[in-house]
Amino acid sequence: MGDDLFSDSGARMARREERRARLRRRRLVTLAVVLVAAAAVAGVLLATGRVPGVASGSSVVAGDDAGGGQAGAAAAPPPAAAPVSQDATASPSATPVTVASPTPSPPPLDEPTKKDPYRVYFGGDSLAGLPGELFARKGHTSGLAKVHTDYQVSSRLTNPDPVDWPAHLRAQLKATRPELGVFMIGINDPGMPMIADGQFTMYPKRAWLQEYESRADRLMKLMLRTGVKRVYWVGLPIMPEKGQTNQVKRLNVLFKHAAAKHPDVVYVDTFELLKDKKGRFDPSVRSGDGVHFTDEGAGRIVDAIWGAMKEDWRRP
Repeated sequence: MGDDLFSDSGARMARREERRARLRRRRLVTLAVVLVAAAAVAGVLLATGRVPGVASGSSVVAGDDAGGGQAGAAAAPPPAAAPVSQDATASPSATPVTVASPTPSPPPLDEPTKKDPYRVYFGGDSLAGLPGELFARKGHTSGLAKVHTDYQVSSRLTNPDPVDWPAHLRAQLKATRPELGVFMIGINDPGMPMIADGQFTMYPKRAWLQEYESRADRLMKLMLRTGVKRVYWVGLPIMPEKGQTNQVKRLNVLFKHAAAKHPDVVYVDTFELLKDKKGRFDPSVRSGDGVHFTDEGAGRIVDAIWGAMKEDWRRP
């Protein structure tokens, strides 16, 4: 009797397991049919280019179909870049100016000789004074350059007083007819107001930075258009105070951007030249005011400019 009960119970359990197995098989078959059908529909849509948010031959753009976009329309353009802040004060290199595309290398210069030395114009503000004089001396001693120095104390690009540089430079170039131009300016400019597009603006506003680069670019173009074969634009050096150094870095970025627009303009970096061995401001190569140069400091700048010129006339 007990054996019969166990036998009946086992049979019932076997029948239940068989029903459950059949149910699982039906579900798997149904799921497989659905998947095959979905794959077929997707293949048709892709072949006809009618997938929502995807143009024929384009890639999927997330959210392209949002807002009622038509199927098969061209992919939406990438979002615009975030606008630049009106105050470019986030970092010394923060400027509103787009970096220029790389320019092709200019043709090499003819190597100067004592019978045919370079005619060089060396201008700028008072920082250009001692380097200009030492450069002229080097040109005379070597016999390879005749240098006209033209530094104007307290001059700047932000204001035509005391020197209207575009007008003054045009007259100097007409009188001297140089083949090469060297220019160094900017130490008097931070903190000075400017008029940009008829509006008053102050450093370091976006309009100020844009206008300042434009004025540097104008002088570069002026030299090139009057027959100067190569312009060497000399950057500003490290300064004794952190705030001054940050200002100098910003101006150097603008000078580099302007120079990069012209194959015949070479930017000469002096910022690293006048640091000490620990990478700090070196007072031993600066005059008592911490701004202008000793003979050694100016000599380093002269060597950098002369080296840049030699690279140009020795370029293969």
